[in-house]
Amino acid sequence: MVQTKFKVDAKQIPVILTAGLITGIIAVVVSISLATLIFSGELSGFVSQGIGLFLFGSLAMGVVVTFLGSLPGTIISPQDSPAAVLALAAGGIATAMTAASAAPQAVYATVLAAIILSALFTGLVFYLIGQFNLGNLVRFIPYPVIGGFLAGTGWLLTRGALEVMIGQTLGIAMLPSLFQPELLMRWLPGTIYAIVIYAIFRKYNHYLIWPSVIAGGLAVFYVALFASGTSIEQARGMGLLMESFQGGGLWRPFPLGAFAQIDWSAILGQADKIVLIAMVSIIGFLLNATALELIAKRDIDLNHELRVVGISNFVAGLGGGPAGYHLLGDTSLAYRMGGNNRWVSLASALFCGFILLIGGSFIGYLPVALLSGLLLMLGLSFLGDWIYDAWFKLPRSDYFIVLVSLVVIAAVGFLEGIAVGVAIATILFVFKYSRVNTVRDTLNGTIYHSNVDRPAIQRQMLKERGEGIHIFRLQGYIFFGTSDGLLGRVREILEDKRSREHFIVLDFHRVHGLDSSAVSSFTRMRQLADLHDIYLVLTQVAPEIRRQMAKGGFDGDARVQFFPTLDHGVEWCENMLLARNEASTQFIQTGIQSQLQRGFPHPHLVEPLIKYLERLEAESDFTLMKRGDPPDEMYFIESGRLNIQISTADGEVIRLRSVRSGTVVGEMGMYLKGARSADVVTSQPSVLYRLTSTSLKEMEEKDPQVAAALHEWIARLLAERLADNNRAIEALMD
Repeated sequence: MVQTKFKVDAKQIPVILTAGLITGIIAVVVSISLATLIFSGELSGFVSQGIGLFLFGSLAMGVVVTFLGSLPGTIISPQDSPAAVLALAAGGIATAMTAASAAPQAVYATVLAAIILSALFTGLVFYLIGQFNLGNLVRFIPYPVIGGFLAGTGWLLTRGALEVMIGQTLGIAMLPSLFQPELLMRWLPGTIYAIVIYAIFRKYNHYLIWPSVIAGGLAVFYVALFASGTSIEQARGMGLLMESFQGGGLWRPFPLGAFAQIDWSAILGQADKIVLIAMVSIIGFLLNATALELIAKRDIDLNHELRVVGISNFVAGLGGGPAGYHLLGDTSLAYRMGGNNRWVSLASALFCGFILLIGGSFIGYLPVALLSGLLLMLGLSFLGDWIYDAWFKLPRSDYFIVLVSLVVIAAVGFLEGIAVGVAIATILFVFKYSRVNTVRDTLNGTIYHSNVDRPAIQRQMLKERGEGIHIFRLQGYIFFGTSDGLLGRVREILEDKRSREHFIVLDFHRVHGLDSSAVSSFTRMRQLADLHDIYLVLTQVAPEIRRQMAKGGFDGDARVQFFPTLDHGVEWCENMLLARNEASTQFIQTGIQSQLQRGFPHPHLVEPLIKYLERLEAESDFTLMKRGDPPDEMYFIESGRLNIQISTADGEVIRLRSVRSGTVVGEMGMYLKGARSADVVTSQPSVLYRLTSTSLKEMEEKDPQVAAALHEWIARLLAERLADNNRAIEALMD
């Protein structure tokens, strides 16, 4: 497995060496800067030891991530955000202990202990978050916010590179002075170098380009230096070369004898900073990791990577190294150089170890314009991707989020920029989602019927009066932005005086949840139901939504009915409509002959048809047909009710259709000669008339006119069902 991880093509060796060396040099320079930031003031005498601690942290974390990380080519080291918080903690400790006349060595020992504790605590937090699979929460950060984060990173890299070149903090007031000859010579060559590299890589990508442009940059710099007659010392004094520092003995592990010098009360006074270091590191890592997924064009196992970073912080902390995590800039630079290989991670880490043990005097011969130009090129590439290219790829609203996040990051800070971006994305999401129709389908009882087979006279009644059954199939999450629109639609229906009856059916099958504002809207619907003498029917409401409604004061009563499915709810409404017209239901009290004569194509043939039928009486819960039975018979229902149902593997019974008096069951299987596909069970005492396949064959031989009339009646019945289904499908597709 290890051999596979470290397998390398010979063509990649120049890229690996170049990328490892460049990213290693940048890591060393960053370590020096951060160590100087922390070990200043009362701690300035220990700056060399501080540099050693940061270099050791880069070495230890880099080796761990090389062998355990999931993203090849990752560069990791102590970071600036936690280091800034650590500087505050170190300054607080130094101030408090100096005021108490503590010895410098005791102050250093206490600060070192705080660094170790912060790294160990950060490592623990990283590991636990990864262990409990909480890293994927970052996936909820909107894509344009990540784009704004990368654009902000590009701006800070661009600004930081220019500040390194000119040796001053960049501000509006000093812009005119940038074009003075002295400063112009500092930033113009590096800027031109960065633009040339950026332009090259916008069009070409070859493994030899990076070594060539770096070697070429060095050659051009020194040719121009010697041609101008400028010495190395003069160039360094002009700020054109990096400052060197002496190495050897930089890393000094925490001596056991120094424990007695630690002021634990001073550390306790900075406990909030130690916690803040862990929190800042987690946020920074998750943002960097998500951004690296876009750059590497592959998914990162965030939870695994969190555990790896936790282990790396533990290892670094045991040696005095500060907290750290993946470097976005260095890793991106390595990838743009083609160094997406574990050897790059190892080479960068080992270079930090080399400087730690040997020294960094040769760094003084590197042009500032070279390293700064590489960082400037990286910043320009981020800005180009998310300011120029994104204009052609993103919707305008998403592009707006990128720009706002960039501006806030540049003006205030990273966390503020991310917070503003998330806030705007949330507002836009709410606005867009509120425009999404909560009502998936709008139907009525004339085109959508329950799965209940009814006699022709009842079907005709429902066609005439079914428009009073208003069916709303809801969807998504119902909240204040959408529930009021639904209430308005219901109010419009109730204000329409043309319909004499109203049943409002709300199907919650595709509703995921609702908020308190939605509950309030449904409560107002119930008030309208009382006012207009209508029924509010809610179907397939999830238990948690039902409980939320009850807590909000909305529950079932005489005007509000709950049913497990839309089919049951629509059936109840249909029954209520039919019950209001008693004439339409009187026929079910009549015999089979009178029922058949109402729809039979030739009523005078009903009497000879009945001679072929066998009368049966069945109690409730009697299984008339079983799934898989042969299709040898069909039944005419004189009275009672039957359910056509199936049983699932876990024992749940699902009703497919309900059959009432005046209708027939089992005809499809008998005509299609297929095994029964469902069970048929009586739901109440029933009187049935059975026609067997033998009797049907006898009818066709002896009374062909009766058989033809029966076939015509069955065909008409099936055609009516098909027409009803087609109307329902067309309504759903509108």
